[in-house]
Amino acid sequence: MSEKRKIALFISAIGYGGAEKVVSLLLSELPKYYDVTLILLYNEIKLPIPEDTKVVVLSKPNETFKTSVFGRIKDNIKFIFTYQKVLKKEKIDVVVSFLVRQNIMTSIAKMFNPKLKTIISERCFPSIMYKDDKLTSFLTKLLIPYFYNKNDKLFSNSIYINADLKTNYRLKIDRSVIYNPILTKRVKPELATYTDFEDIFKVVTVGRMIPVKNQKSIIEAISMLSSNFYMEIYGDGYLHQQLDELSIKLNLAGRVNFNGNVDDVKSYIINGHCFVLCSLTEGFPNVVLEAMSVGLPVICTNCMSGPLELLNDNEDVSILKGSFVKAKYGILVNVDDSVGLSQAIKYLQKNPEARKQYSDLSFERAKTYDIKNIGVHVKNLIDSI
Repeated sequence: MSEKRKIALFISAIGYGGAEKVVSLLLSELPKYYDVTLILLYNEIKLPIPEDTKVVVLSKPNETFKTSVFGRIKDNIKFIFTYQKVLKKEKIDVVVSFLVRQNIMTSIAKMFNPKLKTIISERCFPSIMYKDDKLTSFLTKLLIPYFYNKNDKLFSNSIYINADLKTNYRLKIDRSVIYNPILTKRVKPELATYTDFEDIFKVVTVGRMIPVKNQKSIIEAISMLSSNFYMEIYGDGYLHQQLDELSIKLNLAGRVNFNGNVDDVKSYIINGHCFVLCSLTEGFPNVVLEAMSVGLPVICTNCMSGPLELLNDNEDVSILKGSFVKAKYGILVNVDDSVGLSQAIKYLQKNPEARKQYSDLSFERAKTYDIKNIGVHVKNLIDSI
C-alpha cells in the first residue's frame, strides 16, 4: 500500500469561530485519506480535535496575539520563516490554509517553493467585511490580488464570496464552493415545547459580539414583543457591555441573558424554541447549521451570504420592510429590520404547527452538510492538484 499524501491544515488557532470549527471537523475526516498535520500560529485549542492529531505550533509557549501594529508585523515576519521551515521539515505535499493572514503566509511559502501545492480558503465577504476600516480596506485590496493569485486553488463557502473575490479583488485562480460541515445525528432530539401563549418563548442566538453580528437588532425585536419572550445570547466580544446597556435601556432586564462562550453550544441552544441569526454579512454561518442539526426552526437575515443558500436553495426572495418570508427550510427577514424580525418571531410563537414543520425541515436539511459528505468534497479538491 502506498504512503498517504502529506497535507497540512493551517489556521491561527482553534478558537470558537466558524473557520476553526470547520478545521476541527476536517481533522476527524481527512486522516482517512491523508497524513494530516495541523499547523497553528498560537497554542490555543478550544474545540475538540482527535487525540492523535499531529499539531505544530509556530509561536513560543504562552505567546499570544500581539495588539500593537509593530508587534503584529514582527510576529508575521517571524511566522513566515518558521512556517516555511515546518513545511520543509514535515515534507508537506499540500497545504490547505484558512483566513487572510494564513492565506498570505501560504502564498509566500508557495513563492519560495513552487512545487508545494497550495489551497487557500476565504470564509467572509471581503468587500463588506473590510469596508469600514480604511486602512484594512486599502491593504486587502492591495494584498489579496497579489498574494492569493500565487496559489493553485481557492475554495470558499459561498458562490457570492467567490464572485466578490473575482469582481473586487481580481482573483484569477480556480475557485470552488465547499459548504461548511456539521456533525448530524440519525434521530432528531426532543425540543422545547409549550401549549399556552402565556408560557415563555425562548429565542436563542450564537455569535461574537461585534458589529457585523448585529445582536442589537434581536434585542430591539424582543423589546417589541410581550414579556413572555426571552432571549439567550451565546458568545462574547467587545460589544458585550454596550448590548447589556441596551437591554437595560429597553426594560429587558431578566429577559435577555448573556451566557458567554460555551464548549458544546448545541446542548444549550436545544433548550430554545427558535434560533435567530441577525448578521449584516456572513460567509456561511456555522451557527445556523448547528441549530438546524438539532432541529431548531431558524430565522435569518437575508444577508450576503449563506442564509439564502441554506434556507431557500439560493432562490431569490422579495421581503417587504417590517415583514418576513417563509422560505423552504426557515424564515428570512431583511437585514437590520427589527420590526420584521419581531414579526417572524411572533409568527413562530403563535403557530406551533409551522414551528414543528420547520423543525423537521431544519433537521433533514442539515444532513446535506454532514462532515462525511463535506469531507469527500474537500478530498476531491485536494486530489485535483
